Amino acid sequence: MAERKEWRLELMLGQRVRTQQGRVIGRLEEFRAEREHDYWVVTEFHVGPTALVERLAVRHFGVTLPGRVHGYRVRWDQLDLEDPYRPRLTCAVEDLERIGAPRRRHPNKHAA
Repeated sequence: MAERKEWRLELMLGQRVRTQQGRVIGRLEEFRAEREHDYWVVTEFHVGPTALVERLAVRHFGVTLPGRVHGYRVRWDQLDLEDPYRPRLTCAVEDLERIGAPRRRHPNKHAA
């Protein structure tokens, strides 16, 4: 069984997410979680300007961002939260799913 950790997710909103080399790819804007027994498990994080538009639900009002904006879906196992105020990717940016792209299927959503 994987070690269970608890975080104050609301305090992590807005934190810059960095690559393994230290480059910022965007801010942590949203979390997705599923209920497991008596607790919630984060399954993915949404990062970047597009994730902010999604979180605020203003996309439905025709609000868009100019230029080449981006956002990423980051699976729970693609983000190192050893220091929750300096989240760091555990994979290459190219391995992340872009928000707005068709969803990929992953057999192992989260650790048991």
